Amino acid sequence: MRKIKNHYPIQKKGGVPIAIYHMSMKIISRGKGQSATASAAYRAGEKITNEKTGVVHDYSHKKGVAKSIILLPENAPEEYKNRATLWNAVEQVEKASNSQLAREIEIALPKELSYFQKSSLAYEFIKENFTSKGMIADINFHDLDSHNPHVHIMLTLRPFNEDGTWGDKQRKVYHLDENGDKIYDPIKRQYKCSKEQTTDWNERHKAEEWRESWADYCNSYLEKLGHDERIDHRSYERQNKNQIPTIHLGTAAHQLEQRGIRTERGDINRAIKLANAEIEKINVALQELESELSQLQVERQEQETPSIDPAPFEGYTKAFTVEWEKKLEQFKIDNPNPDTAKPPTAKPLKPSTDKNDIVNDPTKISKPITKTTTPKKSTPETKPTPKTKPTPKTKPTPAPNPKPKTLKEVDLELSIIETKLSRLEHASSVLMSYDHKIQDIERNLSSAGFFERRKMNKEIANQEKKRSDYQKDTTKKYGTSWQLESEKSKLLKEKTQIENATGVTAARELEQQRKRGAVIQQQQDRDRYNAERKAKRLENPSKGNDAPSL
Repeated sequence: MRKIKNHYPIQKKGGVPIAIYHMSMKIISRGKGQSATASAAYRAGEKITNEKTGVVHDYSHKKGVAKSIILLPENAPEEYKNRATLWNAVEQVEKASNSQLAREIEIALPKELSYFQKSSLAYEFIKENFTSKGMIADINFHDLDSHNPHVHIMLTLRPFNEDGTWGDKQRKVYHLDENGDKIYDPIKRQYKCSKEQTTDWNERHKAEEWRESWADYCNSYLEKLGHDERIDHRSYERQNKNQIPTIHLGTAAHQLEQRGIRTERGDINRAIKLANAEIEKINVALQELESELSQLQVERQEQETPSIDPAPFEGYTKAFTVEWEKKLEQFKIDNPNPDTAKPPTAKPLKPSTDKNDIVNDPTKISKPITKTTTPKKSTPETKPTPKTKPTPKTKPTPAPNPKPKTLKEVDLELSIIETKLSRLEHASSVLMSYDHKIQDIERNLSSAGFFERRKMNKEIANQEKKRSDYQKDTTKKYGTSWQLESEKSKLLKEKTQIENATGVTAARELEQQRKRGAVIQQQQDRDRYNAERKAKRLENPSKGNDAPSL
């Protein structure tokens, strides 16, 4: 498994460091020139002899180790509670020159917890995620009472068999044919097979599970003990936070910064913190401007849409209904025989907006209307009328010209463009921080070994990809600087036209002339004062310091 790190800046509340998230994972490998016994001796501050090579690793003078303990899983021998016995056994069972010996996890502990609460939190997390799965955990607590409490966890990579012996990391799986027989490869002169991991400890998803589990354990402890602080294992990008993560200082740079000596990494972090503060201000201002612009657009649409006044149509249908009922009553009185009489014809109804109209609701008629049947008259055959030419279609009327922008709307759009331009300036500082990271890695590339150089090249490619992705996202969200500048120039021209049309420019020129006149008047008064003072000094040399009154 590759080395995974997630470093966040030390947050402070009232000058006191608060809980932060930090978890780094790496593999201790013989191919990198590392040793399990040396790593265990350094983290525990003890003296351990490597029985395979005879090298003595003495770190008993090391300070800062609060306490150490080894937790065993099921089927593990009790003798492995001794640190020297455990890691010498690991050195013996791993035969290859590039064997992976152990996994180390370094975790920052919450500052808010007490000495025993920190250790209890770490024990619960380790038992749940590691020892219960079959790993031996060598736990070393460092600096529990300082500003940087953390724990180093060294984990074994091999499972245990039921008899307490070391198991296999991986096993061979032979390829079988349709009959269930092994497939022979005549070129390699062996049966076809592939390797299969016996555990899922090296899977990529396990790292994410462990990171999330640590965040859950910390947050549950902080909530249980009444602390408001919470930590999150996700990056700023996954949390949808528009902030720039700081880079890791490292031990040497951190110690120099503690002494008051500025370092390159410290300067980068300080610049990132300032950029984050400016980004937060810009985002707040941008949200306010966008909400104000949307409100202005809504008001403009309300002014453009004409309102329909239904007042002229009110009472029309009611008056027509009353008149029609009176005509029907008079017709029934004058014609008692409804079969031979012809009822009065009514004019076609006009469209009505009244809800009580008889056309829309026939039940509103107070008296029923009886149908009258009239004998049909024979009509002579009529000749078909000649076809008329279709009337040409009328062209649609052009839409009315949109309402011109007001000076306030143009100023608001200009302020939004200025905000976006300032955001692009901060984006350039972010890109510069990526360039610093790449240059820092390239600076140490020549002095690194073969395997380290491969990792550093991968890290350079990763940083370059992040830089290009950030640049694409920024361009997609805010556009390019030349586009914004062109829009700004267009808006400035439009603003000038609006000012000329509304007389704002003339008023501004008058105000400028008034200011220039005031400046000229002040200069003249000053020259007159100096001339009078000079003349007074010439008349009375002994009283040259007396200033004349204006």
